[in-house]
Amino acid sequence: MKRFLLAGAAVVGACCGAGADEPPIKIGFAIAESGWMFAYDKAPFEAAKLKIDEINAAGGLLGRKIEFDVRDTRTDQEQSSRAGQELVQKGVDLLIVSSDYDFGAPAALAAQSAGVVAISPGAADPKMGVQGVGPFVFTANGAAQVEGMVMAEWGFAKKGIRNPYVLEDQSIEYSKSGCAGFRSAWKKVSPDKPLAGGSVFSNGDISIAAQITDFKSQSSLPDSIFLCSVTPGGASAIRQIRAAGIDVPILANVGMTDDYWLGAVPNLSNFYVPTFMSIFGNDPRPELNAFLKSYEEKYGRRPESAYAVLGYSLIEQWKLAVERAGTTKSPEVVAQLEKFKDEPLTIGPTSYSHDLHIQANRPLLIMEVQNGKHSSVEVWRNKNVPSTALLFRVGD
Repeated sequence: MKRFLLAGAAVVGACCGAGADEPPIKIGFAIAESGWMFAYDKAPFEAAKLKIDEINAAGGLLGRKIEFDVRDTRTDQEQSSRAGQELVQKGVDLLIVSSDYDFGAPAALAAQSAGVVAISPGAADPKMGVQGVGPFVFTANGAAQVEGMVMAEWGFAKKGIRNPYVLEDQSIEYSKSGCAGFRSAWKKVSPDKPLAGGSVFSNGDISIAAQITDFKSQSSLPDSIFLCSVTPGGASAIRQIRAAGIDVPILANVGMTDDYWLGAVPNLSNFYVPTFMSIFGNDPRPELNAFLKSYEEKYGRRPESAYAVLGYSLIEQWKLAVERAGTTKSPEVVAQLEKFKDEPLTIGPTSYSHDLHIQANRPLLIMEVQNGKHSSVEVWRNKNVPSTALLFRVGD
């Protein structure tokens, strides 16, 4: 915590230059600095600081410098609520919450109750928005259903997959939604050939032996697995699948992006994952490589996770909305965000509406892992857009 407060103090100190007579704009971060969510919150936080530094170096936002404060949610829902309340009471203009609905929503609710805009960098559940927490709440991410749809469409069209098996982690809403998207898209791309089968597990399960047995017992052996999960349980599941001699392609969701977990599955191959960007310098989009270079120049290393660009573009989009509104007042900023239509941000085209505060049709980069190494394959934009019923998992 100390290092973050010092970083914030440095920003405050910068206010003695241009615009020193204007009060600073305040951003609060109610994010995980400990617990398993740290793997998903750290990189977006660092990238958000990078964008804040760029804004301050260019003269600030509306002629005012930006300062920030951080509270550790400890990957705990009760602590998330407490952190959000503390930051709202300090008068933040924007509250940034954890990259998951289950752990970010309690903090976002504190902002909603106070009429403050709250944005999650990576929550992929549309309930992080109007219909869930409230109209002042957004997520910079796309819906988890989109991740499943992308992999179903791409797997069918480009990998020749025809008989996939779905392995669903039911621990959090995110992974359940990813599998719902895959199932929905599969009905559309393969109306005459249903899924081979499927089973469920929990992220904390030590063994998925029963699920592996079910996979092997299918009358027509599946030609692939779609795994919707997050670390560490997702990595454990992949290790057990390969140890059981199952070498079919494994398609995953964004929760299994990057390489920080690959030590659990040495020399993993035949693995495919959608992601926001390549952190390995081989992204096919120049703007993403430029962001990676700026990040490396600031921190002396590449980001640990592709989730980083979500934090950067979160600040990018909020800045744009504030500038168009001419104020940091939440109702005016929300109105501007809801006008976004394929807004060309670093992370890609971004759209919101009065009824939907999450992305339903943003391209993702497909990456392949062979012998433990990632390589970029192609950018894919889902052709099937999830319905409202699918987004809230009340139908297809």
